[in-house]
Amino acid sequence: MSIHILGTGAIGCFIGAVLKTHKSKVTLLLRSPAHVTDFANRNNTITYRRQGKAYQLEGYNAALLGDPQDTSPITSLVVATKAHHILKALSPVASRLSSNSTILLLQNGMGVAEELVENFWPNGKSPNILVGVNRHAVERLDPYDICHYSGFDDPDALNIGQLPLPEQPSKPNSDLINTMLSIPEFNTKHLSWSEMRVKMLKKLIVNACINPVASVLMERNKSVLTRGGTALMTLICEEAFNVLKDDLPGETVDSLMEMVLEIAKDAGENKCSTLQDISGHRLTEIDYLNGYLCKLGKQKGINTIANQALVDLIHAKEELYQP
Repeated sequence: MSIHILGTGAIGCFIGAVLKTHKSKVTLLLRSPAHVTDFANRNNTITYRRQGKAYQLEGYNAALLGDPQDTSPITSLVVATKAHHILKALSPVASRLSSNSTILLLQNGMGVAEELVENFWPNGKSPNILVGVNRHAVERLDPYDICHYSGFDDPDALNIGQLPLPEQPSKPNSDLINTMLSIPEFNTKHLSWSEMRVKMLKKLIVNACINPVASVLMERNKSVLTRGGTALMTLICEEAFNVLKDDLPGETVDSLMEMVLEIAKDAGENKCSTLQDISGHRLTEIDYLNGYLCKLGKQKGINTIANQALVDLIHAKEELYQP
């Protein structure tokens, strides 16, 4: 089948690399003619590194995002841009999506799917929207050059579920779902929305703990396992639990921290997405991580002072690099 990918950072290239090893037709949507030329100069190749081996994967199609001459329908689209870029990035191809299309969203944080519906399809007729929770740890080393650190042996590495929309019946047997489920390296599970929401909240807590702390330390994930890092993450987790506990039955601060520490250890050599952005002098997704917790906390009258402090620190780092 033909799959378009929007966003060619670590996760977008990872999805494209694994799809290509299974002979899928993959088209990368690139944001400028210069990016299309650069990819052509690299022979339309993605370098995929895993467990000490490097694979040169060829045969990708590349298309200019928003090319006015290309109005062909997009049936399957993986969106791997950062959460704060997604509205601008998707706008040029929104008209090529219909109720027969399926989108898979792979962003950290929460609230993105609802933003898309509100901005592009407020009156219904939206595509089928899948939301993914990804535990594959992947680092972008250079353009179209990535290293996959963990997740390939994790049976819970990628969960997907369909956003329920009242005007649209569920279509659980879409080609994109079936493709993702059929590829062993993805370790994909298709969950109900109620199951998926729990996974999303737990991933939110993991990212809210690890990402800002590792980014303040300017080190890889394993840096958060120090005594000071663990103490700070515990404060974050306690606040997150107070905000989200009604939606996480059976969980405690201790059980959530155990999950956070296990993932920090498993993905210890990875550089988290927030730190990758800061290192690249780019804006981060912090408003969709700790910022989202602060927003919910404010609505519920719950103190989130530790999370807000980290939001402010990450924004301060961003401002250092902005023109």
